[in-house]
Amino acid sequence: MQIDACHIEDILSLRNPIPEIELHKDEFFDFIDCYMVGCEHKNFHCEGDVWEHTKLVIQNVVAEEHDWVDVLAALLHDVGKKNALERNNGKNMHGHEIDGANIAFGWLGRVAKMGFDREIREQVLWLIRNHMKALDLKVIRSKYDIWQLVKHPLFWRLQRLARADCKSTLDAEGHPRDDFEEILNRPIVAECLENEIPVAIVEADDFVSQKWDDIRVENALAFCHKMQINGGVLSKESLIRAAIKSIGGKNG
Repeated sequence: MQIDACHIEDILSLRNPIPEIELHKDEFFDFIDCYMVGCEHKNFHCEGDVWEHTKLVIQNVVAEEHDWVDVLAALLHDVGKKNALERNNGKNMHGHEIDGANIAFGWLGRVAKMGFDREIREQVLWLIRNHMKALDLKVIRSKYDIWQLVKHPLFWRLQRLARADCKSTLDAEGHPRDDFEEILNRPIVAECLENEIPVAIVEADDFVSQKWDDIRVENALAFCHKMQINGGVLSKESLIRAAIKSIGGKNG
């Protein structure tokens, strides 16, 4: 049966999409058997293999306010764990979000011509790439990095995925390992959620004399903004000098 994005959307919009997802694994969702079923990491996921975990995530997503794009992100968010586990010699699944985004990119490309528009694809890929950053908010100390994540236009979707992911990652007693609401209430995270990120002191025009390409300028601006926020450096001249020394030294 030919992949039909409209049919996929209908399945993901169901009150309980899991039975239909499993029914159509061969024709639509072949990545489940390829990358999820049988892929286990019991030291961290006591709930079972990647597919068992993913089903729990989907269940927790549909139990709250959501739409079918949230379900799609839940379905694909851990698709890279098998590749990551093999790459890391079975020790852990670090980097699975990058593997997952690559796998999802290929699958989404197959259905792109059938109705998955570019905006939806980009949203889902961003959620896959960043779902571990949402969980890392419990330990991140950089206000700059926290602000960059929580003020992103898609953070509202990322919260839905992260909340469900936490509820679905179980310890040996069957209890969630983390509570995403507690993570959001961490003082540094709550502060960044409540307040807007400080306006950057340094601007792109400040590097015109360096004759850098756009990527180097972008890196320099991020460097300066991070120093401004995390280091409390408020001298524009100091920030520019530090950026030229750092960015120029790495790329010159």
